Amino acid sequence: MGFYKWLDEIKISSDDVILEPFAGANNIPRMIIEDDIMPDSKWDCFDLEPGENVLPDFEIKVEDTINNYPKGYKVAITNPPYLSKNSATRRGLKYPDTDYDDIYKLCLDVMLRNTPYVAAIVPETFLTSRLFHKRLHSVISLTCKMFSDTDCPVCLALFVPEKEAPKSFDIYRMNELLGSYSELTANDVRDVLGIAWKFNDPNGEIGIWCIDNTREESIFFGRGEKISSGDIKNTSRSITRVGGFPEGINIDEFIDACNEILAKYRAGTKDVFMASFKGLRIDGLYRRRLDFATARRIMNLALFEVAKRVANNEKN
Repeated sequence: MGFYKWLDEIKISSDDVILEPFAGANNIPRMIIEDDIMPDSKWDCFDLEPGENVLPDFEIKVEDTINNYPKGYKVAITNPPYLSKNSATRRGLKYPDTDYDDIYKLCLDVMLRNTPYVAAIVPETFLTSRLFHKRLHSVISLTCKMFSDTDCPVCLALFVPEKEAPKSFDIYRMNELLGSYSELTANDVRDVLGIAWKFNDPNGEIGIWCIDNTREESIFFGRGEKISSGDIKNTSRSITRVGGFPEGINIDEFIDACNEILAKYRAGTKDVFMASFKGLRIDGLYRRRLDFATARRIMNLALFEVAKRVANNEKN
């Protein structure tokens, strides 16, 4: 597993005290000790508002570690808080003065500026944020229920000093190595055309079902009339109709091409660049959502390929 590889490479000694800067109730140290990952490890634990300590051997000291981060530690292992700026505004909660759109990103920034080696359980969407890549050793998608109070899909991001980081970090799904970041991004859909598709068009000719169901991969392209115009809203990201389909192209041939490209994209990238969505499917993998930017690239490539076939047929 990637975590054990990271541990082996960073060489934690018996004298090293591990920092838990966002300890909560000390669940992370307890898991690592009780699961025999590092049974003899020593910890210094901090939290602004500690929960009921589940590992009394290590006191949780009250500290605002975002603004007063503990210095002098080689390794930090934690599950930082998650709170988006939009959610904080909606709920009337105080949000730090930062350009980051989620508190966990600010926490990562603070940790990486002060600690050489960091392991953090963060939302799986971190993988597509393109943040802190120069420090990444590996990322592990955790397709298991980590916390009882949330079904937020998460990953374990493992960091090292920039001079020790690989040219392209590895991506795992639990114990399975999916490939390096560069290998997987090589299978992304290239943008070949600049068609001005109109998403969330109630009368759009193309329909897209953008989210997997709870059983299996189910994102697909189809005819727009299969989706009621009344179901299309500007805020919708689960289903959409897309307008701007050009004349002279067979719509069914185009839709087939879109679905073929989508299937190839999902297989080639192992789904790691598609946002995870609310929990696991019954096959044990995260549900995924197709974003409009990727959908646009898929449609552009499909149109390019179909138009090329039409031109070749006419020539022959």
